[in-house]
Amino acid sequence: MRYLFRTAPALVAAAFTAGLLVAVPAQAAPAADGPSDVNGDGYGDLVTASEATVSGIDGAGAVVVNTGSANGISAARTQVVSQNSAGVPGAAEKEDRFGSALATADLNGDGYTDVVAGTPREQVGDHVEGGTVTLLWGSKSGLSGGTTLPDPAPSSGNHFGGHLAVGDFDGDGDPELAVGSNGSGVWIFDSLSKAGAGSHRELSTAIAPGSPDYYRSLTAGDFDGDGSDDLVVGGRYDEDGSYDGAALIHPSAREAYTVLPDEAPVAATGDFDNDGHDDLLLGSPDNDMVVAYAGSSGGLGTSARRTFTQDTPGVPGATEPSDFFGEGVAAGDVDGDGYDDIAVGAEYETVGSVPNAGSVTILRGSPAGLTGTGAQAIHQDTAGVPGVNEPYDRFGSAVLLTDTNRDGHADLAVGAPMENTSNGALWSLRGSPSGVTSAQAVSFSAATAGISKDPYQYFGRSFATGR
Repeated sequence: MRYLFRTAPALVAAAFTAGLLVAVPAQAAPAADGPSDVNGDGYGDLVTASEATVSGIDGAGAVVVNTGSANGISAARTQVVSQNSAGVPGAAEKEDRFGSALATADLNGDGYTDVVAGTPREQVGDHVEGGTVTLLWGSKSGLSGGTTLPDPAPSSGNHFGGHLAVGDFDGDGDPELAVGSNGSGVWIFDSLSKAGAGSHRELSTAIAPGSPDYYRSLTAGDFDGDGSDDLVVGGRYDEDGSYDGAALIHPSAREAYTVLPDEAPVAATGDFDNDGHDDLLLGSPDNDMVVAYAGSSGGLGTSARRTFTQDTPGVPGATEPSDFFGEGVAAGDVDGDGYDDIAVGAEYETVGSVPNAGSVTILRGSPAGLTGTGAQAIHQDTAGVPGVNEPYDRFGSAVLLTDTNRDGHADLAVGAPMENTSNGALWSLRGSPSGVTSAQAVSFSAATAGISKDPYQYFGRSFATGR
């Protein structure tokens, strides 16, 4: 994704250089692993989902922001936002799961990253689990207030806001928001502000709603380098009455599409070969693999398809049934060499004799794209990583790569939502020229972050992604 952020006159100096936010001319575009920066201080922040208990209401949901600094993130710099927070529309309700889908971008061009929070189980009027989307506005003091983005075609069970992606689909330099639901369509919202959206349109897709797994993800990236982002819709493709796993690529988020023959429960965008075109990574945990497609002037094609498993030369470990290698994926330049790397979560990995402890693998980018050479495996028994492997922690259920300490290296965030009787926890490990390092590693639980100490908060289930 390579769109330019709009910039307020008073903040005309914000831009990215080599993944680092510094004072340079505003026309520079963000790097592929540009940080989410809700308070505008130049350090990447982590925005994490939780099925938190709010005011005694189970499963209401809360969004947790941990702001970056010269020392990375800390539990001491935490903001918890729910529908009971001042200025946020709605109210905490049982099992709404506010923020269970998340995305980030500077939506209104004021220099602060905003957070898009999907609440697909929200009741809207008489529509049970109709779903809603809330725009949470960044400011110098963090997230402040919100705006509801209503479903243009509400219905019960629609789960509007269940999938989110931000991209510049029309190539005008401003971000747009793609919102998915339980239908086969995607709504594209433009000109977003505290007053709502200036316009919206519906993109009809060929994702088939006849399978329970028909609609699984939305991702954006400029794969053909034409200046406008393309939308990747992951799910089940209906071809001659059959339902096949596929990722549909809609250039500029328009009706025409091409088909990639891989399921895409999760996906990430980066430039793994540093050729100026976004590349696509698809996580296929059912098959214990990830699939990389190289972008080019012709877009994405199957001739550039490469698969990676734990049996790929150089990749630590070995493929075992139901490890779910690929359940979490993220892209960012960990070692600062100009090539985006990837993090791959395997949440059900058995480490030693500990079942479902979970692990994360780092694969490096190179002039030839992703490679198994120099790959790393990280888990809670890795030297220097806080904690210890325990059964069913599911370390690596979610991963993110972003620069939280402004040193030019993407840092690794890892979620383990089942840690401590499903209270949940996250880890932040520094990027460095040699890869991910456990030096100065940070870890804390939902309870430490200020969410309820009750079990089943599932802190770390997912992280916000975007630009």
